[in-house]
Amino acid sequence: MTTNLIYNVLFALIVAVAGIIARELLPYLKKKQAELDATIRRTQWSWAADIVDAVVRAVEQTVSQEIHGESKKDIALHYIQRILKENGIELTDDQIDALIEAAVQAMNENYIRIDAPEEVTVDE
Repeated sequence: MTTNLIYNVLFALIVAVAGIIARELLPYLKKKQAELDATIRRTQWSWAADIVDAVVRAVEQTVSQEIHGESKKDIALHYIQRILKENGIELTDDQIDALIEAAVQAMNENYIRIDAPEEVTVDE
């Protein structure tokens, strides 16, 4: 009879401890999962931005001079979508478009044109 009482008390303590741990642990785990998800999204967004930037620069440097505007953008979009898909990064068309526009703007702002001088003279 006392053994049965000891088992019941131990069982009640174990259930109480498990309840306390679950009550404290589950919110903590949910918080950590949310933080991890946010980190993954930031990392994927950063990778996507780097991919878009590289593709936009590559298309600008390698595509024929006769191709401009939307045609270049379509070429870049094709490569970007393929690379993102291969790497398991999911973005909407609007997000990709925004990244392309940002990459083009950044590239244009950083573009430095150096004109050759018309005549170079050397003082002797």
